[in-house]
Amino acid sequence: MCSALMMTLGVTPANAIQDSAAERISDLVDSVAPAQGEVQQTDRVSTGFVSDIAQLPATESAPVVVAGGSGEMPLQVSLPSETNTRRGVSTSDGTVVYLAADGGADVAAQVLESDRVRIQTVIHDSGDSHEFSYHLGNGYVPVQAADGTYWAYRFDDDGQINLYGIGAAWARDATGANVETRYEIRGNELVQVVSPNASAAYPIVADPTWEWYNAAYGAGFSKRETRDLANLGGIAGLCSSLWKWPALGAACGIAGFQWWTQAGLAVNANGCVFIAAVPAPLAVRWLSGNCR
Repeated sequence: MCSALMMTLGVTPANAIQDSAAERISDLVDSVAPAQGEVQQTDRVSTGFVSDIAQLPATESAPVVVAGGSGEMPLQVSLPSETNTRRGVSTSDGTVVYLAADGGADVAAQVLESDRVRIQTVIHDSGDSHEFSYHLGNGYVPVQAADGTYWAYRFDDDGQINLYGIGAAWARDATGANVETRYEIRGNELVQVVSPNASAAYPIVADPTWEWYNAAYGAGFSKRETRDLANLGGIAGLCSSLWKWPALGAACGIAGFQWWTQAGLAVNANGCVFIAAVPAPLAVRWLSGNCR
């Protein structure tokens, strides 16, 4: 009866207004986002929106969970801490939109059929935040590899690395034109910084994309081995010492400086280094009981 009265008076129910606004955000994202796979429909449950790839939360108080082969420790990613959003609304194409509660940027999350998860921010004007911080949970840490790519990693109880790729930062304005953007790592957060020029047309859509990788080719080095790597007289010595691992040796020409630097940092912390060549050339502190 109340709804009928509201319609008679020409007043649209609040949830219908939000649904309409969410569809407009979904349409905007569809029109400007790069092709990375079709959006996958999710099932609505009490805690959010789920598929076999990910779980999108009902509200920003819970993280996005990106599934993969990491057993009981999948990657958790918070919605940006700079946003203040309402409950998620599932739109017709499967996008889940979190509308700003009191102005500012909206958030649009998507599970893609390419097994990727996108978390997009929609910046409506120059007064909105242009930096968006994504906190990683379940022990994952963001890192930049020597080739410039970004990753999230953790080590399981056996010292094996669990790895998720983070797609290259992108941002596009309302006309589809590219907008300057970059990632920064600040502690345990991946921060996307968007820097539009004066000609950019708002709203601007910006995104990191998250994807699990089922294998990483690399090796963990003991404290003694790590010390030896750091004391080999520089990059050339380190690269020549990796002949036992052909893939590491081949990637060392690109990543040698980072690997040598990380080995030195691990030595200073009385720790070990883990070096990987696939899917990216990276070196990180090896957190394992086998670090002796």
